[in-house]
Amino acid sequence: MVMNRSKTSVVCDAGPIIHLDELGCIYLLDDFEKVLVPNVVHNEVLYHRPHAFEDTIIQNLEFLNNFPEDEYLSSIFRIFSLDAGEKAALAVLSNNPDFIFLTDDAAARLASSKLDVKVHGTLGILIRSIRREIMPPDKVLEILYTLRTNSTLHIKPSLLQKAIDRIRYEFCL
Repeated sequence: MVMNRSKTSVVCDAGPIIHLDELGCIYLLDDFEKVLVPNVVHNEVLYHRPHAFEDTIIQNLEFLNNFPEDEYLSSIFRIFSLDAGEKAALAVLSNNPDFIFLTDDAAARLASSKLDVKVHGTLGILIRSIRREIMPPDKVLEILYTLRTNSTLHIKPSLLQKAIDRIRYEFCL
């Protein structure tokens, strides 16, 4: 899809994949240089969105089986009560510290901060699509206005409104 793919690589949790698919925007993942998805995350996505990967060609997608876990990671996982997908993604990130973690989960975001991992969620990916000139600002606004009804993403209304206001202000919409 993207002619000039970004040099940014990511490791995905299920949330952003599910939400982008619900919003018809899963193709935005194709802009990343590499998209690593632990198999446990892949299975979770398919449980909630069985056709998530069928209608899109994400050329840079790689599914992973093995992800080492050390004592420090295990303690972080226990402290933040992370699920299997989040654990697997963070374990992958421990070997890929320059990658960005895509997650919408608050506990996973907190755990990421303890591991010095950069994090973005569905909202960040949508906004990034404007900067990367993949979607025009008015299209992103259209998606954001319907986000609460067209996706299962749980987001504070004030955060969503702040993003909408920022886009409207920056692009005089």
